[in-house]
Amino acid sequence: MVDIPSPLLADPLAALARLRSAPEELPVHVAKACQLVTDWAERGGMLAVAVHFGEASAYADPMNPQWAVRAGYLCRLAGGLDMFARSEVWHSRSYVIAVRKNNMEVALRALASAGALMQAMGKHAPAWRLYWSAARKARRSGRHRQAAVALHHSFYLAAITGHIRVAVRDASAALRYYPIHDERLPALAHDVAYLLISRGHYRTALRLVEGLSERAGGVWAMGMLYGITAWAAAGAGFGGSYLEASEAALNIARINQECAGAVYLALGQSARILGRWEEAAEHAGAALAAGRRLADGEVERLAGELVSHIERREPPPPACEPEPDTPLAALARRLAARLRRWKGRKRGVRLQS
Repeated sequence: MVDIPSPLLADPLAALARLRSAPEELPVHVAKACQLVTDWAERGGMLAVAVHFGEASAYADPMNPQWAVRAGYLCRLAGGLDMFARSEVWHSRSYVIAVRKNNMEVALRALASAGALMQAMGKHAPAWRLYWSAARKARRSGRHRQAAVALHHSFYLAAITGHIRVAVRDASAALRYYPIHDERLPALAHDVAYLLISRGHYRTALRLVEGLSERAGGVWAMGMLYGITAWAAAGAGFGGSYLEASEAALNIARINQECAGAVYLALGQSARILGRWEEAAEHAGAALAAGRRLADGEVERLAGELVSHIERREPPPPACEPEPDTPLAALARRLAARLRRWKGRKRGVRLQS
């Protein structure tokens, strides 16, 4: 008797095994079985396995745009020029098929996900055009949740490129359109925390993200949340929270290359705040290497900036809190209130679309 590594794999593996005796097995059944394996692998942080079976789904059922867009998303996460090229092909295929089948939901998802691919490649103008196109089409068709996702992407791109007014505007709109208990609200909290930290508002950022990492639904999400928590705690002067979050984040970064670049960036910035320059340089170098390995233009750019700050022994701006009547402070309050309601339900955290 063969041991199954997870009870969740029993049915999909049985379906795939039947291909030997019944090669005429309907492609749609094979594709669904592959998707179940993809789900299992993605939750466990086994991205190579998730990519393999995600693409297998799209090959098995080639006219299903949903499988194609997920294959594109997974290839983007894997990173590297070859995987980005495959991701672009899958996104294009998904959008064309979705439009042909009048599947607006998947078409919008393909637009937003293709924008995220352009952003990862450092192509900001095309990324923004895709995000805004997705948001505009979603709002016109009454699909508010998908408008929220596109606006969320646009907000984060604005945040990491220093367009603060645009970032606050798009984040506020995303929060308005997200359903009350949406699974992506913690992702919005993570990204708003990044914006707050970039302005020196560490305590406000920490209030948003502290504790969310413990409820993350996957390794990637846990790493990202622990990383941003460590950064905020270091800036806020909470040594205990910093040590706990930074240790957890570092452990995850060592085993999960998809979040490693962002996590090392957060840890490098944390060490910079604390004046631990050798440690900061080590983390910044690891972030730069991770960005180059995955051809992640954003991580490379931010890591390069951090390296320059460290070489000049340049401390970050002093900690401060936002003025209560500013749009950013209002956004943080609204999001904190929404998260209190979100925490009333048990669920895993998703940081990806």
